[in-house]
Order: sequence, then structure tokens, then C-alpha cells
Amino acid sequence: MDSEDFLRYVGSQVRLKSRTWGTLTFESVKLSPAVDGDLAVYIGNPFKQDTPLVRIHSECVFAEAFDSSLCDCSDQFKLAMRRLCDEGDGMLFYLRIDGRGAGLAAKVKATALEVRGADTYESRVAIGVRPEGRDFLPVAEFLKSKGVGAVRLLTNNPDKAGDLVRAGIEVVVEPLVVRNPSKMVRRLYETKRVKFGHSIPSEIMDDPQITFDFG
Repeated sequence: MDSEDFLRYVGSQVRLKSRTWGTLTFESVKLSPAVDGDLAVYIGNPFKQDTPLVRIHSECVFAEAFDSSLCDCSDQFKLAMRRLCDEGDGMLFYLRIDGRGAGLAAKVKATALEVRGADTYESRVAIGVRPEGRDFLPVAEFLKSKGVGAVRLLTNNPDKAGDLVRAGIEVVVEPLVVRNPSKMVRRLYETKRVKFGHSIPSEIMDDPQITFDFG
């Protein structure tokens, strides 16, 4: 199939029962450079809410498929899904752009440097890719196309909130709190706070039991 052939299927929906999350509705969407599209996942009917709960999540194969100890992306995903399911109505955008937009091949090369001591910012710079290469404006445009003008956004990443606000969507940020005292993950968090500008109170880093979502 040609790399653009998938576009004919964008907008298709299917409703499935999950063994963990109950009944979910999946819609094929194109919100990133992913070669075969992305997913919008609906819990209940988020479009009946004035300010639906929303999570924008990027694929992380190492954590989600292989349980990598370098990050907490899988924990973030599960916690977000639990929050959405507890809410009863909400949506999660699953963007199939690994490595914060760099792609899987670049991520493997960058991660090899991280294993040897580089942080996640330094590793991207060293291999010549942007440390943060994602664009969340397509998500904002999609939300507007569905009549959504305000959201409660599960994130501490100012780029996600900022792109939605620039597109004219009102955003209330709701942080995800992830309990994970791993030294490697805590180092990632400190890098995200200092070098990526994520909204993480410095005192959080002094608590061995509490860390924040940075995806």
C-alpha cells in the first residue's frame, strides 16, 4: 500500500471492548507525520461535555511494549486512561511519533547515548535532531472540527497546552501524578524540568515518592 493510501480510511471508527478499560471507540485520524496515521480514543461521549478531559499521548515503544526502565511513558498512559475512565467521558489522542517526534530509528541511536550517561536533551542534540519535535496544533484543529472549544488537559508539558491555546482552545491543565522513585526516571524528570521547561515544582524532586507526568 502506498504511504498515502491510508488517508482514504481516516475518519473510520470502531467500538471495541478492552479487557482493562471497558468499551472504547477508536477513530483513525491524521494528526502527525506518522506514515499510517494516529488514533483518537473516546471513552463514553466526551463531546457532550463543555470541557472534556483530554490526554495527548505519544507512542513510546520501549516503555509500552518492552517495559523500559528509562522512562515512565507506560505508567503515564495507564494513569491517563484510568483518569479518563473514572471520569466516564473523555478522549486520548495516541500520536504514533516515537522519540518526541524524532522517530524510532533516531530514538534507538539517542537512547544508546542515554544508556552511556547522556540525558534525553543532550542525546537528541548529539545526533542532530530537535529535543522536542512535536507539533500539537493538528490536535487543536481536530478538536475545533468536533466543536470542542475548551478542554481539561492532562499534562505538565507547556508545549501541549500552548499549541492548543494558540489555536483558540481554552485549556485548564490537570497534572498527572505518577508514583515512581526510580533514579533513572527521576533524572529524566529533572532534565524535563530544567531543559524542556516543564511545570514541575522543584520541591517535588526532593520527595522520593512523588513524581510528575512529563509526556
